Amino acid sequence: MLRLGLRPWLWLAALLLLLFTVQQSSFGKQLGPRLNLFFAPLLSALQVPESWWTDASQWFIERHQLQAELLDSHEQVQRQAYVRQERDALRAENAQLRALLGLQGLTGFDWHAAKVLGRSPDKMSQRLMLRTEVKIHINDAVVSSEGLVGLVDTVSGHRAVVRTILDASLAVPVTLPGSGLAALVRGEGERLAVEFVPQDHAPPRGSMLFTSGAGGMFPPGIPVAHILHIRTVSGSVFADVEAEPAAHWRRDAWLSVAMRKQQ
Repeated sequence: MLRLGLRPWLWLAALLLLLFTVQQSSFGKQLGPRLNLFFAPLLSALQVPESWWTDASQWFIERHQLQAELLDSHEQVQRQAYVRQERDALRAENAQLRALLGLQGLTGFDWHAAKVLGRSPDKMSQRLMLRTEVKIHINDAVVSSEGLVGLVDTVSGHRAVVRTILDASLAVPVTLPGSGLAALVRGEGERLAVEFVPQDHAPPRGSMLFTSGAGGMFPPGIPVAHILHIRTVSGSVFADVEAEPAAHWRRDAWLSVAMRKQQ
């Protein structure tokens, strides 16, 4: 790098001092406008670093402010999205609760709303955990707004584990309204098997089966399953019938527990 030394700066200082002295003299006052015009480029050049520094500082300040405003706007958008999600979730829960209230028309049972806390990852058992505000009991029926879910299997305080109709250990007596069908629906993990359906009087595909109330375990008239497939079995009186649950409780946040009224 080329070093200029002190000499140029001393010359510049002397020139500025001379300019100031001449401006203050009577002769300088007469030539003031011309001197200002002559030295204007020099004075402008001397002011350039200060102007540049001021502009650069202002740019950094405005850039920082813009970044802060951008971050604040992103946070506001995220908060608004969260509020919308919460609002939609509450609307969905309210709709489920209103639908569950319609189950109270089934006589002989007290109905209580239950919050779904969790679901079993085991596809063969498909169990649920619920929380209720009232004391419930083992073998109380659990229902969604769409149909039967299962039975209460274990109870601990206000929490309960539900054995769903997809569990192979649970058999539900069902019927087809307007017919003399008396069958059992049993879980097979992801699907349901309908047992004791006569091959000669099998209901058509797509028929809805309802709880018959036989055995007194389940309230009568609750949707249980849609029939998917019917296959005849050679040498057997009964058909091989496959169905799917009427209720889709995996997406429900609230269910209803039916407690038989004490006589």
